[in-house]
Amino acid sequence: MTHRRHASPAVVLLPIALIVAACGGATTPSVGAAASGSGAVASSSAPSAAASQPSAPSQEPAASDAAPSAGTIPSFDLSALTGAIPGVDSYRTSFSIGGVEQYRSVVVTQPVLSKEISIVEDGAVTSRFIVIGKETWTADGADGAFEAVPEAMAGLMLLAFDPTMMLSAYANVDWGLAAVDQGAEQKNGVQARHIKIDPTTLAGLAAAMPAGSAIDIWIAEAGYIVAWEMSGFGADSDMSIQITGVDDPANTVQAPS
Repeated sequence: MTHRRHASPAVVLLPIALIVAACGGATTPSVGAAASGSGAVASSSAPSAAASQPSAPSQEPAASDAAPSAGTIPSFDLSALTGAIPGVDSYRTSFSIGGVEQYRSVVVTQPVLSKEISIVEDGAVTSRFIVIGKETWTADGADGAFEAVPEAMAGLMLLAFDPTMMLSAYANVDWGLAAVDQGAEQKNGVQARHIKIDPTTLAGLAAAMPAGSAIDIWIAEAGYIVAWEMSGFGADSDMSIQITGVDDPANTVQAPS
């Protein structure tokens, strides 16, 4: 089984690494470590804006009980994209570089985490995976027969093919320190908070983002990524991750017969 990526993980990760470093106090893992799925996680020691201000009595509901208000960026965990999004029964993902789809999946979280993954090259499916709990099957092309894969080998294969592993290295970065709140809006059928990083933001200036570039992130009120879009970095670095079909009954993953 062979597969050629349109862009190397290092090229795609570089703009993100620059932004993370510009957030201030963040320890950024090496691009190689992130791409290899080694589990390295960035951490941010910079205090949040709220922590730097004295607290004041409030009659408002607790943050955990209320929807994000204007100017409040909800927290989210990038590493959830590699597994099961908390509180969601099923969803679909797609990953594109330079507007070209490279990966798509159907994820069902109950009763066990299950995925049906397709690797796409030049518009054609080159590889498929079905993962149900600890069992994995793989097939070549859109019509190839599935074969069982040993658990240890399956883990290595998925690390190599799953692009969300690249972003999980930046799971703990406080993106609220780098981004500007654009308000609430619908994205992929979900009410989400839209935040943006561009050359006019402090992090964008510090990272010397190119003119016209931007990172747009949409965060559901439940705290998961709805979409991640990088644009203006060049065809080999522009990236899109979309989460769609949340809790759609049509999302199913079945073991091959």
